[in-house]
Amino acid sequence: MKLAAIDIGSNAVRLQIVRTNEEGNAELFKKVEFVRIPVRLGDDAFKDKYISKEKRKVFYKAMHAFQLMLDVFEVDHYLACATSAMREAENGKKIVKKLKEEIGLNIQIIDGKTESQIILKSISHLFQAGKNYLTIDVGGGSTEMTVISDGKVVNSVSFDIGTVRVFDGAVKEKTWQTIESWVKHKTAGLDNLEAIVTSGTINKISHLLNDGLEQPSFSREQLKNFHRKVSKMSVNERIEQLKLNPDRADIIDVSADIYLRILSWAGIEQVTAPANSGLKDGILQFLYDKHNLAQKR
Repeated sequence: MKLAAIDIGSNAVRLQIVRTNEEGNAELFKKVEFVRIPVRLGDDAFKDKYISKEKRKVFYKAMHAFQLMLDVFEVDHYLACATSAMREAENGKKIVKKLKEEIGLNIQIIDGKTESQIILKSISHLFQAGKNYLTIDVGGGSTEMTVISDGKVVNSVSFDIGTVRVFDGAVKEKTWQTIESWVKHKTAGLDNLEAIVTSGTINKISHLLNDGLEQPSFSREQLKNFHRKVSKMSVNERIEQLKLNPDRADIIDVSADIYLRILSWAGIEQVTAPANSGLKDGILQFLYDKHNLAQKR
């Protein structure tokens, strides 16, 4: 069975196609194809609440390409989810309708709560009984957090704070105060709280901190030192020295800063940044659970 996830984020749009492995295989999914296109819809959505003609043109081309790849790779099931930027754009629903009518691509604009639930599907296997966790996913337009205690969801929230939104100066001080209050209140009294972080940028940071080794963990102190280092570098230096794509190089310090603030407010020192985690991976797990169950009936 071939599955595909389309993640329409505020910074980039992504398509991942996988083939499901036979039961008993250590890895559930075998990657067939992955494409990431830095459309950055958030630049328009957060400033003007409207996606411009120029951005729409690039976005339509990307979605046409994704639809062709779904056909070429003979994907059995797919799910396309649009997040913060499309949620806020006044013409978001119109754009989705146009793509449905023109190429038959179904896109769901999901709210923050649904986004958080899907992300959790990609990391739920990491939660251990008797332990406390704060999951953090900092995207381009929003940040999703969930408090997990003894394997159960205690609190979950989505805030309008993200890398592109901060980079564009579209976050008010009151929003920072609200998120700080939530983190401190919801994590108070939780012993030995651990953080599990997702998103492409934090995974890239983890990769850099671990010299490319498969060690998906780091300390808050390491992240603080990294933030201090990259903040002094120009975007070109980040591209050349850290081998970053331009659309990630300009916001990687912003991402680190957001995570650092949350970790500090929660008093968390150690961080796990698992590979294959985030919205697209949660979408794949959702599709697998849904259609694997249907096959067994």
